Amino acid sequence: MPHQRFLWRYPTSVPEDVQNDLDTFSPAIQSVLYQRGINTLEDALSFLLPKAPGWYPKINLLHVEKACQLILDSIQDKEVIAVYGDYDADGITSTALVTLALREIGAVVIPYIPDRQNEGYGLNTAAIKSLSEQGTSLLITVDNGIRSLEEVACANSHEMKVIITDHHTPGNELPPAAALLNPKLPDDPYPNKNLAGVGVAYKLICALSKRVSHLNPDDYLDLVAIGTVADIVPLKGENRYLVRRGLSKIKIKNRQSIQSLLSVSGIVNRTITASDISYQIAPRLNSSGRLDSESALTPLNLLLNSDLDECSNYAQIIEIHNDKRKSLSRKLETKVEKFILDEIPLPPLLMVFSPDISIGLAGIAAGFLSRKYNLPAIVGQTGDDTSTASCRSIPDFNIIKALDSCQELFVHYGGHALAAGFTIENDKIPQLKEFLVDQASVLLKDSNRLPTLEIDAELSLKDLDRSLYAEIEKLEPTGAGNSLPVFVTNNLKAIKPKRVGKNSNHLKMVVSDGNISMDTIGFGLGDLIFDLPSEFDLAYHLTINYYLGTKTLQLQVLDLVPS
Repeated sequence: MPHQRFLWRYPTSVPEDVQNDLDTFSPAIQSVLYQRGINTLEDALSFLLPKAPGWYPKINLLHVEKACQLILDSIQDKEVIAVYGDYDADGITSTALVTLALREIGAVVIPYIPDRQNEGYGLNTAAIKSLSEQGTSLLITVDNGIRSLEEVACANSHEMKVIITDHHTPGNELPPAAALLNPKLPDDPYPNKNLAGVGVAYKLICALSKRVSHLNPDDYLDLVAIGTVADIVPLKGENRYLVRRGLSKIKIKNRQSIQSLLSVSGIVNRTITASDISYQIAPRLNSSGRLDSESALTPLNLLLNSDLDECSNYAQIIEIHNDKRKSLSRKLETKVEKFILDEIPLPPLLMVFSPDISIGLAGIAAGFLSRKYNLPAIVGQTGDDTSTASCRSIPDFNIIKALDSCQELFVHYGGHALAAGFTIENDKIPQLKEFLVDQASVLLKDSNRLPTLEIDAELSLKDLDRSLYAEIEKLEPTGAGNSLPVFVTNNLKAIKPKRVGKNSNHLKMVVSDGNISMDTIGFGLGDLIFDLPSEFDLAYHLTINYYLGTKTLQLQVLDLVPS
């Protein structure tokens, strides 16, 4: 009998009055909308066709006008502006957006991405000193900086003015910057607290465009869409609106760097979705920074470029990096899993430190453990005196809140509820583990070790047609807070199952109810072939398979259980 991957939560029946109000949609999509809290046609149209938020520009980020004035003064005085980003997709797109926009209005800009291996996340004093030596007078952070108290003080001591743009959770004390743009600040009035780092950077450029007539923030919405989806912020409200518009921007193919990246990803001649960003674009932008210092700047160099040949060259390099990242990640996942299986039963929080773990891949390994065991996981690289780690968590355990409660143990740390990172002195690791495991024991004592799979509707195979898929497309962008619909069909049998993929780790089969057959693909589920029930219930996404110019409906298998 196959190992069940999820705890299935079946949908609530749609009330008759809601069915009547949503009768322009198929019963399947009525159920999808209802599970998302949408009960009326007005709510459905508002969700499917999101509009610009009504509060903007009457309400904006705290300090945004001060930040704009600092930028305009620096440009007028011909000062050098440094844009200090991060090595993930959100940070890279944020850095590219602000750099391109400021150059558009005549600024002299030095874009800077720290080296993950040698510098780690966020501001560091060595980089600040280097930027000072290059003549930097104004330092703008993107997707970092809100907890960099000492580093901002260092920048101030080098006569730099500092603008922080960030979306991470602030600490109890704020850095001494000239302007702080972060919707999570306690007194910030901006209603959307879930902007990605690139969303905060975009808001700065929007405000700047009110003062500089030839600056058009809409030109950068493609970058906003990529960074927002990549950072897994909820795709609701304003975020949904921005990503939807950004996907439309990608569709018109006006940025050569993104087109070159799509080309090497094999995404050509079709509409780009949020899922394409999540599974194809973001991993490629992230891959280079995970490998070595020489590779880290490649994605930024790509996004800052517009020449066809140079963009193609950078994209090809990124593709090579991504293939290498995938191979190394698989080996590391196997290694860290062996570490944790030495502890049986598993503790409520998984922690692995080793000197031969690459910090560039630690987050991937932590995510693998967290998803597989539905537990918070920490994977770190042990150094001579200190260790650096990446954390991934589950909805029931707020990892940044947990780190906040023992912050005295860290050299530095930061992050979100579901993802964080820290550096710690080696002799404090046992104390940290004891503290976090105790916290997890309390908070997770009643939680199920299987993650929950929210089912949107139970359907038969005859319900799965192009008309339904066309309705599903209207739900885009899908992602965090608006996941791709999950359907269940019962009493199916497998025909011609086989393992496919470079490492035979995917499962391909035809499923049949006795009358109708459908193609399926189960990514990462290749081992199920050894234990398929004779009849099973299937949980899946309805997707399109693009092959040699043809499009066919396909079920992307998420889980299956014996009928």
